[in-house]
Amino acid sequence: MPYVGVGIQQRSASLRSHRMIRAYAALLGGVLVSLFIVGMGKMQADAGGVPIPRKESIEEIQDQIGRALMEAIEGEKIKENLRALTKEPHQAGTKANERVAKTIEKMYTAAGLQKVHTLTYDVLLSYPDWDRPNTVSIRNRAGRAVFTSRGVSAPILPDEQGAPHAGHQWLAYSAPGTFEGDVVYAHSGTPKDFAMLKKLGIDVTGKIAMMRYGEGFRGDKVAEAQAHGARAAILFSDPAESVWMPPEGVQRGSIMKLNGDPLTPLYPAKPGAYKSRTVDEVKEARIIPSIPALPISYETAYEILSRLGGRPVPGEWQGNVNVTYRLGPGLRDGHTTVVDVKSSLETKHVHNVVGYIPGQDEEDRYVILGNHFDAWVYGSIDPNSGTAILAEVARAMVETTKNTTWRPARSIMFAAWDAEEYGLLGSTEFVEEFVQQLGDRAVAYLNMDCFAGNFSLDVRTIPSMRDVAIDVAKRIPNHLEEQVALGRKTLYDTWARTFPGQNGQPDMKIPGGGSDHAGFLTFAGVPVIDFNMINATRNSYPLYHSLFETPFVNEHLYDKPDFAMHRAIGRYWAELARTLADSPVFPINVTKIAEEMGGNYVVELRKTLNQLPANPNLLEAKQQVDFLEKAAAKFLVRSQHFAEHARHVNAELQNNPYDQRKLRGVNERIMMTERCFVNPRGSPGAPQNRHVLYSISEHDSYSGKVMAAVYDAIDDYANATDKKKAGRKVAEQISIIYHSVHCATNTLKHFF
Repeated sequence: MPYVGVGIQQRSASLRSHRMIRAYAALLGGVLVSLFIVGMGKMQADAGGVPIPRKESIEEIQDQIGRALMEAIEGEKIKENLRALTKEPHQAGTKANERVAKTIEKMYTAAGLQKVHTLTYDVLLSYPDWDRPNTVSIRNRAGRAVFTSRGVSAPILPDEQGAPHAGHQWLAYSAPGTFEGDVVYAHSGTPKDFAMLKKLGIDVTGKIAMMRYGEGFRGDKVAEAQAHGARAAILFSDPAESVWMPPEGVQRGSIMKLNGDPLTPLYPAKPGAYKSRTVDEVKEARIIPSIPALPISYETAYEILSRLGGRPVPGEWQGNVNVTYRLGPGLRDGHTTVVDVKSSLETKHVHNVVGYIPGQDEEDRYVILGNHFDAWVYGSIDPNSGTAILAEVARAMVETTKNTTWRPARSIMFAAWDAEEYGLLGSTEFVEEFVQQLGDRAVAYLNMDCFAGNFSLDVRTIPSMRDVAIDVAKRIPNHLEEQVALGRKTLYDTWARTFPGQNGQPDMKIPGGGSDHAGFLTFAGVPVIDFNMINATRNSYPLYHSLFETPFVNEHLYDKPDFAMHRAIGRYWAELARTLADSPVFPINVTKIAEEMGGNYVVELRKTLNQLPANPNLLEAKQQVDFLEKAAAKFLVRSQHFAEHARHVNAELQNNPYDQRKLRGVNERIMMTERCFVNPRGSPGAPQNRHVLYSISEHDSYSGKVMAAVYDAIDDYANATDKKKAGRKVAEQISIIYHSVHCATNTLKHFF
């Protein structure tokens, strides 16, 4: 059954190559069994190319391949990988993380991947003073400290968590310094929260902004606090959002507001490359803060909150620390708070590790699987649950090629990224270095960072990739026995029931900026699927970026000792890759982009403009929406015609397996249609955000946003004094979308 649009299911995945039908025969127990397994190619008889009658259907053959691959993935090997990867804390740029990179390189080589090597970049990183922990303290009127935090989290399992310096509490790229002053509680530190403080008459200027994790990226919180005049920032894990977090646990992380090396924007930070921006310029641009910032535990937060003065917070701002939260500013009895941060910036080598299974038919087409391996401490969940699975997927795929005659038709690339935690540095530098090649050759990028829970599959992708994400999920056995007992036999069954979306499909959000897929989509225009397992409430996962992410958590709290969940995700990852590598016509449904454009994006844009006060300076923008609506309608018609053409080409291949040029042309147009939505100039003020449809929110770097540049221009218009100039900017950004849609329509045509 074909996909809607241009996606063609794998039932004809064997019909692409120049080869005739090939049989693989073997004697087993005295019985001659003909096993027909294909990559993308036609199967030939081993003896002189004489076709052997095929007993199985192509669907059955593909099912055999899939089952062989899934059975090859072993939970016990994933567990072994995880233990090898999490022996010690391994922050990016450290010798420990270099040892992890070498371990991955050995795993890939032992698995049988080809062309295994590392790619090195020189990037700006940040570290604490490992010998002098960061602290927050409370002083009385006489200047005596009545409380000082330890600055180090104590291990619960010393054998797994007891390495020197493992418990340090710090935020990467914090400015060093000591500041003493009054605290203001700013809830989650969002623009809305700071606006509420202003409305309540609370000024953050010259104060310490105390904020809790959740509702956005920590770097956005610190930047917002600094923009409102705060002299220091404190972040804490409120028990309301921090399931399982011990009282003295903290969430570490980066607070840089940029993906990639900040000193070499838009270009790869190769050794010897010129640094086009200085550290001072990075601070002036507020990419990294110029104020000290520190994460604290809710045990330490209690010491501040229990002394905080001022009126009680609005009801929705109250958390689960057992005190009445107050706004401040300042502590009762004239006490003050001191934030003491010791940190440094250093340029360090980081190392991506890559390896390949070369494609049998199209070696120059890549399906890329990626995960990062650097961690804030041990990283058994984030990210090495994914790293361990990816290494096992590589081993299982190569084993399947050895045990059967299957070879992937297109090349499958395995990538372990370094320095993701600091701001997607390893993957972003890779994309910047190879952006031209990725635009020409990459079919898709499949990202699995880590587990955020253990109940349901969760997928973030763009409309054109939704069908293949769903189709593959329907093939993967459910890892939860209690769900199987309820009749939910596959990952899809639990996913669709837990997170129902529109049209009977599971809810799939647009990918944000929280992991390594971001550069592939927003800079290179490569379609991505970013997936993991989460809990039914979609809340932040337990023990996030903490000392306590060690293998015990994977083996006994997240998963069963047999690693059934880890194995299920490995199966999903492998089947996604195989489907994209082997499907004759790419299972990328460009018709879905057209449907979303006309039926959703244009409708919402018109509604947003109509909600603004009537003003003649908006007439040009509204006219552009009219043009965009007409262009979207033409794009939809053209994409539907193209889908029909793709189906005919696929049918012709069944009768004429030698005509590969038509197939190559169909797939070329699918790829180039996706690339039409890349604007080489990038968004205003954000040149790294080049995808005009799917980008990253300016106010929450974790969230994806549709037509971000358009809506940013609308926000600017609403706040502008020069409405004429601002209105023209809105019209210009809508026009850029129009041109991209026009490009996509022309790309799908046979002739100009």
